[in-house]
Amino acid sequence: MIYEGYYHLSNFVFNTLFAGLPQREGKFSLHPELPVISTEDLPWLVGTEAARKARFKFWKRTLERSRALKWLLVNSFPDESKLELANRKFSSEGCPRVLPIGPIWRNGIAKSVSFWEEDLSCLKWLEKQKRNSVVYISFGSWVSPIGEAKLRNLAVALEVSGRPFIWVLRSNWREGLPNGFLERVEKEDRGRVVSWAPQKQILQHKSVACYITHCGWNSIMEALQFKKKLVCYPVAGDQFVNCAFVVEVWRVGLKLNGVEAKDVEEGIARVIQDEEMDGRLKILNQRIMAGNNNTGAFMFKTFLKDLKRASSTTHFDLTS
Repeated sequence: MIYEGYYHLSNFVFNTLFAGLPQREGKFSLHPELPVISTEDLPWLVGTEAARKARFKFWKRTLERSRALKWLLVNSFPDESKLELANRKFSSEGCPRVLPIGPIWRNGIAKSVSFWEEDLSCLKWLEKQKRNSVVYISFGSWVSPIGEAKLRNLAVALEVSGRPFIWVLRSNWREGLPNGFLERVEKEDRGRVVSWAPQKQILQHKSVACYITHCGWNSIMEALQFKKKLVCYPVAGDQFVNCAFVVEVWRVGLKLNGVEAKDVEEGIARVIQDEEMDGRLKILNQRIMAGNNNTGAFMFKTFLKDLKRASSTTHFDLTS
């Protein structure tokens, strides 16, 4: 459904945008099966006008090039009833066959790999915390998280909340923190601020209540795997669309309107106390992780078979 959304998005933007800039603002849905988003959520609308136009050209070029592909593998879980309909429709329009092979960690297709050294000391601290009490915060690795002012506001919000937390924040991003924040956190044993964390081990721990996230797709998938509710603060790119799925379609989290102390504390409290959200998360987890749900693995095997058939007309040896 994500790729289907971006396919519809390509048609939408070519017809209603000028060089990637919306000619009208507001909320819209690209397809009946997709969530409502805002023109502000379009993934290339980040930075200056020149930067937005450049990103739009990149997205447009990527979508156009994808039509030349035979297969498109995505780390997502399928809705089987809609998948084949979408594939038939798009194949007739010259688009690749979309194969949701995820979750890839469940199907043994990929192993967890970190390019940074993980700080395992936070796991010992986590063991001492009460069940469903700890807030985990991470905004990913590829960009500066949320800007210095918002970084400072989030630190104040965490301190005011009084809740224990683990915050993944690289050392070169800590200059914007309030004076004495790190020292107070350490002295009061209120939490841990680490440069990089063993995320899967943290998310599966019984002490962790929720996850404040930028809504990177891999982070969302891991949170769903370990049944952790999400407090969403998307920053850029596809994160806004991902957030819409979390909040509007699956309803297993909420979106922060800001990172002021009141916004963060109310958001955390609402998520932790929402028992109906727990139920929806459990059902979604069962759909993804159930032992008899081998659709992703089947899709990957289907791809390998198709690839071998296609290679029969070439000189590639895929068995060695």
